[in-house]
Amino acid sequence: MGESPRVLAALDWLLTALHALVLLAFVLLWIPRRTARLHGWLVALTALSWLGLGFYKGFGYCILTDLHWRVKRAHGDVGLPGSFLKYAGDFLTGRDLPPMCVDRVATVAFIAGCGATLFRHFQARRA
Repeated sequence: MGESPRVLAALDWLLTALHALVLLAFVLLWIPRRTARLHGWLVALTALSWLGLGFYKGFGYCILTDLHWRVKRAHGDVGLPGSFLKYAGDFLTGRDLPPMCVDRVATVAFIAGCGATLFRHFQARRA
């Protein structure tokens, strides 16, 4: 990437905001019935990235994190963790969280998100 530092900083900020929005959406969009279908699509896209693309690039692969880390490296950041969740968790807690612990929390949240999508799907079919 041959972009200026200001452009890279803006892209970094934008991708951080997008990551945060995706995380919030994953956790909350299943709750209102009118956004449950959107949540289902988000879960499907996450599964496609983490499991589908992950089959080739390593399970848990996130295309958004890959893009984000490319921007960060071009901006000069080094020593980035394997996931945005670890990066955000470290930043928010001020600690170096164990990657395995972060991965376990992510797995549980992913399974819960899948369960929430299935719950809303079958609830809608019953109505």
